[in-house]
Amino acid sequence: MTAPNESCPLLPPPAKSGITLDAKTVAPVHIGTVGGYVASAVVAVWLSSPAGLSDRFLTAFFTIFGSIDRDQMLASSALLYAFTTYVFTSANSIVGVGLGSAGYHHDVFALVAGLTAAQGPSNALYHQGVTLLALHVFCKAVIFVPAYIKGLGVLRSAAHFIAIGALLGSLYQMTFSAQ
Repeated sequence: MTAPNESCPLLPPPAKSGITLDAKTVAPVHIGTVGGYVASAVVAVWLSSPAGLSDRFLTAFFTIFGSIDRDQMLASSALLYAFTTYVFTSANSIVGVGLGSAGYHHDVFALVAGLTAAQGPSNALYHQGVTLLALHVFCKAVIFVPAYIKGLGVLRSAAHFIAIGALLGSLYQMTFSAQ
């Protein structure tokens, strides 16, 4: 048995998946992707509107159905995110390296969570900011990861777009909303 990336790997490389681009398709795919992220931010803000169905569901989920205070929702979201990002993803990364591939993750959530927490609960944007962060974590931890494991590309992509849109929506609101 030899180590990955040597002349005789443990397993053959995975078959190429996804899309293939050429000179004619690069620009439309790029524009469509950027447009998709912008649209996902709008959808995420709409989904997280105060007292909306998503807000009530995410509040119930991240307060563990009322067993912790709403004020602890940001910490609860961060805990699930940290576990998913650093424990679960690290374990996947170790296995991936063993199989000859590598992974990555982003820490934008930490920036947005810190900015939201700095506003404090008395700020009008805090509640929706926490809900947007909860939406991000829910999409990544509860939808994206299982979809990734099961190879459900469309569901995984939709969860990723909404999760990133939630972060963008939160940053947009902090930047452009009147305090």
